[in-house]
Amino acid sequence: MEHYYLNNGLLENYWNGQRRVASMAKEYTSFFIKEPLRKKITKSGVKVCPCICISRNIGVGALEIAGIIGEMLGLQVMDRQILEKIACSANLSRSSIKTFDERYPGKLKELMCQILGERSFGMNDYARHLFYVAFFLAHSESIVFVGRGIHLMLPRNRVFAVRLICERKRRVKRLAKALETNLKDAGQVLDLAEKEQHEFFHRVHGKDTAPASEFDMVMNLEYIKEPQAAALTISELFKSQFHDIARH
Repeated sequence: MEHYYLNNGLLENYWNGQRRVASMAKEYTSFFIKEPLRKKITKSGVKVCPCICISRNIGVGALEIAGIIGEMLGLQVMDRQILEKIACSANLSRSSIKTFDERYPGKLKELMCQILGERSFGMNDYARHLFYVAFFLAHSESIVFVGRGIHLMLPRNRVFAVRLICERKRRVKRLAKALETNLKDAGQVLDLAEKEQHEFFHRVHGKDTAPASEFDMVMNLEYIKEPQAAALTISELFKSQFHDIARH
């Protein structure tokens, strides 16, 4: 059995159900058609705390909203932080792991590990560790996950899945401000990021679209422009759906 690491110790020493999760992680990366496995995941019986999973158009401002939700509910927010957890799980450096992240999924970038002098680590390895670490974190406590399609990996009946969208024009403006660049350059950055995000979801989750039926709620930030209001709405609906959140 493959070993996973976290905080300089084997994950299997810290929680129950890890063998089933390790097995499901391998299955998840082995088959392009994921739906039968997603049903199996929901019926796996592995303890998972209620979690919020935020899917988003790049540049929509999801991390700001997630941060407010985290403060409102007293929950950890996992965005880029999950890379450090995966790096520990895979016993690799963070620089290697980010090569396979949602915004860095290109096939040629898998060669970066060789350049970095580390052991072979491909997209399937990344996806397997992402699956495993997401389960480990959700097993331990309720989390606000941002991106990476984690709502497709965790048991659907333990997830409040939210999709945040808005028009490209507004997202380009946000990126231009964040990157301190002009609208043209920001638009090019956004186009590349969206292309790579699409490739990531195709390769890891077998998805080419994000249909509304996949989520508990789709929120259009073109019209709901106040992050505090958006966060409050998500938080209240999450609490109403999962009455056991107070116990975690």
